[in-house]
Amino acid sequence: GVTGLIYLDSLAEGDEPVLPNAFPAFKATLAHGPRWVIAASPIAEHGGERVVGLRGFFRTLSREYPDTTAKLVEIEHAHTPEAVAVSVVGELLAADRHPVVQHVGDTRHSIEMTPTELALGSTGAGPAGDGAAEAQAIGLDRESVVLLVGGARGITAQFAAKLAMTSGCRIELVGRTPLPAEPEDPATASAPDKAALRAALIGLGHRSPAEVERLANGILAVREVRATIEELRALGGMVGYHSVDVRDSDAVHRVVKEIHTDHGRIDGVVYAAGVIEDKLVADKTPESFSRVFDTKVSGALALLAAVGELPVAPKFVTLFGSIAATLGNRGQIDYSAANDALQTIGATWSARTGNRALTVHWGPWAPAGRHGGMVTVELQQEYARRGIELIDPEEGTMALLRELAFGDQDTHAVVYTASGW
Repeated sequence: GVTGLIYLDSLAEGDEPVLPNAFPAFKATLAHGPRWVIAASPIAEHGGERVVGLRGFFRTLSREYPDTTAKLVEIEHAHTPEAVAVSVVGELLAADRHPVVQHVGDTRHSIEMTPTELALGSTGAGPAGDGAAEAQAIGLDRESVVLLVGGARGITAQFAAKLAMTSGCRIELVGRTPLPAEPEDPATASAPDKAALRAALIGLGHRSPAEVERLANGILAVREVRATIEELRALGGMVGYHSVDVRDSDAVHRVVKEIHTDHGRIDGVVYAAGVIEDKLVADKTPESFSRVFDTKVSGALALLAAVGELPVAPKFVTLFGSIAATLGNRGQIDYSAANDALQTIGATWSARTGNRALTVHWGPWAPAGRHGGMVTVELQQEYARRGIELIDPEEGTMALLRELAFGDQDTHAVVYTASGW
């Protein structure tokens, strides 16, 4: 058996990130039912890219292993090795179960979410309206160009539609779904939903259930991307679409450069790329953890690096995170960590460049029209059990517009749920 794990590698010097590399060590230890799992690290905003994601990681550990004390101890740089030892032993003896604590000097802090009203800027504009005043306050008009990465499907597509509707700006979408040059096969084109698609694909001779599922998902993804492009054009917006794997840093730099070269500007950036492969830690493979974590984190790092090379910085940069990063969520250890990492990456980029990068940790969204929400039925039930309602898409998109237009420019991360900020 293993009584406990004290993980100190995150305090070591070097550039190698702790996650996703450390996941196998934690998984192996947790399989033995330890009494405690504790890691010490620099405070996230001071530790840079090396320690991103650890807060979300431990918040989920504390939910999946209620009988194990899972705790991240963040320690300021000035601490001596002796002080680090005192902090770690103190947390072993602490009676509370806070998954993330900070030791700054002689003071111990926890991190809690608190409800807050939207802080309005000096324009005097209020939060009511159809979004046109907000778009104008941000500085968006028909000449503007907004880049949305991971933006052709789901809630990001809904925000793209709100931008097109309120400002008429040009929308450049980047997604991983390649759009075929040829129209959809007539044999599947008449299938309106996934069940009908499966039947059509079986009729075409596809027998493997896995292959049928993969092909059906691909067809539905292409349909949603095309529907988003049609919707944006119907709203009067000009639209471009680029198929890029965000884990390919060179490809991300290339598409940012191409868009800027073609249009001479990029006024806003929204980053919402990511994949979900939900499993409990006990069933999660290191390969799956890395795939989920790296897709979001590597893409964000590449995008912010590329945007940082532009001659004129965008008026806003928004990173789409998840409430799973701030609360933790069973079965989403990699997703919680990756979205938490966005917050640190954005704050670090802001400190380095002087430009605002806002991370929005969204609660679950309700489906709207052709666009799905953010949750499976199982996750919706889990959120409902915890009193978290689904966000109305119109309210969610307007809330983000208001925050970008009138919010406190020194705020780098917010959480938005159906009940507000």
